[in-house]
Amino acid sequence: MAKRTRLFLALLVWPALVQAQPLPHVRVLATGGTIAGVGSANSSAYRAGQVKVDDLVASVPGVGQIATLSTEQIANIGSTDMDEGVWRKLHERTLAALGEPGVAGVVITHGTDTIEETAFLFSLILPPQKPVVLVGSMRPSTAVSADGPANLMDAIRVAGAGTAAGRGVMLVMNDQIFDPRSVTKVDVRQVNGFAAPARGPIGHVQQPQPRFFHPAAGRAPQLALLPRKLPRVTILYAYAGMTGDDVNAVASGADGLIIAGAGAGGVSSSARKAITALARRGLPVVRTPRQGIGDIWPAEAPAPASANARNDDDDDRATIIAGRELNPAKARILLMLALQQPRTSAELQALFNDLGTSETR
Repeated sequence: MAKRTRLFLALLVWPALVQAQPLPHVRVLATGGTIAGVGSANSSAYRAGQVKVDDLVASVPGVGQIATLSTEQIANIGSTDMDEGVWRKLHERTLAALGEPGVAGVVITHGTDTIEETAFLFSLILPPQKPVVLVGSMRPSTAVSADGPANLMDAIRVAGAGTAAGRGVMLVMNDQIFDPRSVTKVDVRQVNGFAAPARGPIGHVQQPQPRFFHPAAGRAPQLALLPRKLPRVTILYAYAGMTGDDVNAVASGADGLIIAGAGAGGVSSSARKAITALARRGLPVVRTPRQGIGDIWPAEAPAPASANARNDDDDDRATIIAGRELNPAKARILLMLALQQPRTSAELQALFNDLGTSETR
């Protein structure tokens, strides 16, 4: 009888104990994008970056029951206007939030056009102990069945979850959690517009608590965002009929060049000669696939037929950096950070080998 009484009392007290557990504190930093867009309910036309962060949060039913939120409006722009100035302000405010003992994690609302670039940049320069979750939407806030509120709820769940500690920067869209290295936008309209074709998602948000497929394996940042302006890195998109003049036009004034090459990063013979000449003169050149999917391996130049023989293709293989699994936009991010200090081609290749492949985590 005494056991039954104790069990009955425990059942009465348990809900109160659960309710008494403090909610995680999540900081929401807003930059605009489609998630903050406004338009007509039945049209695809809208203006990005119109809704303020407090109104975004207020549009999520029940969000106050899963986290204590604090908000800050960093910018309110379409993400095609994301630039170094906004990155630096966002980086500063994210670091400040992560440094607050009571903050469990940070959510960054962002337009989807360049969200993967910001996510990858921050994954290289932010400490991994507390989660930083980037989130956006494919439909504006005024659309029928807008996906923003659900995505934002999911992002807040992930940022506040104890199982997210040590995972660093992630991207959440459409119930899925992605690694910044492997995620990319694959559709311009549909709510499942993001995927990681080579690796898949690292987790799901289909329950109150996120489910991760692998243990956390975050590591200290390998690079930093230094105070001086980032080096200028341009991207050359390969196409049939491209000439050396096209290469030189894109590379003019650049500190580094990304080749968005055909197939496994290939270009025409004329373009290859111009690229090789640029590399010989010391311009860092990184080869990536224009389709954005695939591992571009460093190629070893075969031994020449004679001691005096020289082949431009061999020289090209020996000096041009392989972008590994990074798409052109992300390769540009890594090269910009890497070129903040002098590095040899071999050192740059080592960085791409280390940071240009998706970790299992």
